[in-house]
Amino acid sequence: MKDLTYSVDIAASVARVWDCMLDPIAYRDWTRAFCEGSYFEGSWAQGSRMQFRDPDGNGMDAIVEENRLHQRLALRLVGDLTEGRPTPDSPLSREPAHEIYEFSAAPGGGTHLVIQLRGWDDGFADMMAGLWPTALQRLKTLAESTH
Repeated sequence: MKDLTYSVDIAASVARVWDCMLDPIAYRDWTRAFCEGSYFEGSWAQGSRMQFRDPDGNGMDAIVEENRLHQRLALRLVGDLTEGRPTPDSPLSREPAHEIYEFSAAPGGGTHLVIQLRGWDDGFADMMAGLWPTALQRLKTLAESTH
């Protein structure tokens, strides 16, 4: 299992970055680094269940462990999805992984965003290591653009 950390400074308010990251349309844009057509279903409310899917319905099932508006979002990944259904014997059902997003005001303005991936399967973590920087650069571009 691997733990990974990524960060980016964005020249936009914390509220703008937060909203951009969680907006269903913007989410499809910045997460295309992982898979074109990625989307989510569910609520970002603490205790809610979320599903992160590709166009074929494959992806991950998660629980929102913490949602502190404009500060911290923590997800516990509890299972894999295959064609929109829980994958039997998913390794995540035995050993959940975690994604933690921490937002803070950057010195001199803007936002410092840190993403921590904890307890990820080594092979999957290696693949994500090449994709997260691209996704964060796209999120940065979206959040810094005027609407």
